[in-house]
Amino acid sequence: MGYSIYGLWAPNSLPTLYYAVVPSLCLLKGTPLFPELTSPWIAPFVYVAVAKNVYSAWEALWCGDTLRGWWNGQRMWLVRRTTSYLYGFVDTVRDSLGLSKMGFVVSSKVSDEDEAKRYEQEMMEFGTASPEYVIVAAVALLNLVCLAGMAAALDVFFVQVALCGVLVLLNVPVYEAMFVRKDRGRMPFPITLASVGFVTLALIVPFF
Repeated sequence: MGYSIYGLWAPNSLPTLYYAVVPSLCLLKGTPLFPELTSPWIAPFVYVAVAKNVYSAWEALWCGDTLRGWWNGQRMWLVRRTTSYLYGFVDTVRDSLGLSKMGFVVSSKVSDEDEAKRYEQEMMEFGTASPEYVIVAAVALLNLVCLAGMAAALDVFFVQVALCGVLVLLNVPVYEAMFVRKDRGRMPFPITLASVGFVTLALIVPFF
């Protein structure tokens, strides 16, 4: 049972992707998914979120990490769950059904001086036009649009606003790579364009 968590990393990508997309879309469209802030039924949701993150941060500090390191770890955990774990899960299902495996663009493993400098500056690298980055960029952009375009009462949508806000904060480096940075490690324009297309499609398709 202790090692079962590692075997469930890949399937856990599905609920992670759900919580990164659906609550934000419902927030934009005015559909509540969680109890109101004044309802006693909100307590379990708040308890789970606070307890999990407080314990995770305490564990990181106890192991000698910093709060900034813990925060970056949460950021990378979100990226892994919505990309590599998701692709691995889908690929395993396809292989079990006898279908062809998915192909990937292998990024360069040779780092130049500029890339090493960006690494020292703790900047995320997005230089390769990998299909995995489409999910990262689309999820980040979707949450930003939903948070900026919401027109809902905070007491009714408190959990969804908090979740969407945390996702936006986690994806700040992605926004910088898409719209601010000019170096070679920025998000490739085709990836940004594809993510804009997927977000636009998600917004115009009837949801609830």
